[in-house]
Amino acid sequence: MTPPSSPSDKTRERIQARRSKRKGKKGGSDAPPTAATTELGKKKDDHRPEPFTRVLRGWADALFFAFVLAMFIRTYVFELFMIPTGSMTSSLIGDDAGMVRELDWDGDGDEDIVVDQNAVVNQFGSRDQFVAPLHIFLRDEQGRLDDLILLVAGDRSAITEAYEATDPPYKSRGRRDMILVNKFAYWFTPPDRGDIVVFKTPDRADRGAAFAFDPEKPVYIKRAVGLPGEEITLQPVSDYIAHSPSDPGRVTPPEFGGREQIMVSQPVLVDGQPLTAPPFDRLTHFPRPPLNTVPNPGQDPMVFDVAEDEVYLFGDNQLSSSDSRYWGGVPLNHIRGKAIFRYKPLRVIGFLNDKD
Repeated sequence: MTPPSSPSDKTRERIQARRSKRKGKKGGSDAPPTAATTELGKKKDDHRPEPFTRVLRGWADALFFAFVLAMFIRTYVFELFMIPTGSMTSSLIGDDAGMVRELDWDGDGDEDIVVDQNAVVNQFGSRDQFVAPLHIFLRDEQGRLDDLILLVAGDRSAITEAYEATDPPYKSRGRRDMILVNKFAYWFTPPDRGDIVVFKTPDRADRGAAFAFDPEKPVYIKRAVGLPGEEITLQPVSDYIAHSPSDPGRVTPPEFGGREQIMVSQPVLVDGQPLTAPPFDRLTHFPRPPLNTVPNPGQDPMVFDVAEDEVYLFGDNQLSSSDSRYWGGVPLNHIRGKAIFRYKPLRVIGFLNDKD
């Protein structure tokens, strides 16, 4: 005999009946989805296009991250620079005035570098006002650009005509070296002697006209010579080794005419000791000459006391360089970084060696 159901059992059955009826109206089922239903749902979702706003947001996030990373690298790690002037010739070429040509000047099979200095002075005056020599940097047996020759004449027109008639005909390549600068090289230590340094020029108002500070070109590149606390002495050049067109020891072809002067400089003195290590054994250093003139062999030496928080920086081509001879030391906090790699032009691509 079945026991009578209690009121609570009847209530439970009634509730379950209502739930079943409600599910039936909505098409619901307690049964798990079949395999066919599941695959169909997946295929439908797979073919649903992703909203355009979501794609756009993904690209925007990627571009923003790339921009932030690039700005971080440029500010704190590496930066690219172009050499604009000839102050570091022959180590780095900046042919801003269309004055540099690479040709075999001495006939040894290696290309030398010739600078038509008249192309520079013509920016400030006419050929009638200035008679500037050709500057020739000869390449030595190791392939380094070494000796500096000046080709001088009272009448520059004959030299110019012969120069433009060379084979192949004279045409400046307009070469501007592009370099990579390591911006964290001096975070904890000052520059080493011989480093090629990029720096922000100090605005030396106390130097007057001797320092042509240009706010449009606030970043320079020079080589570190005087380190903090040192005494630097620039000695005058020795007498020139001069050759006329008929001299047997002359390097310059006789058809150029003019007087060939081989410039011989005395070494820089650091605390009284001569600086003869590479690359200074091949560079020509001398005291500041008068404007638009070549160095005077009888000029007095220049002596600099380098402050503890400064370095003295000089151009490798001191015939065409505004550097510490004119405006003194550069504060260490103005140093932007160290030039480490030349990536353009491709024919001279490679790391910059402090010894070169």
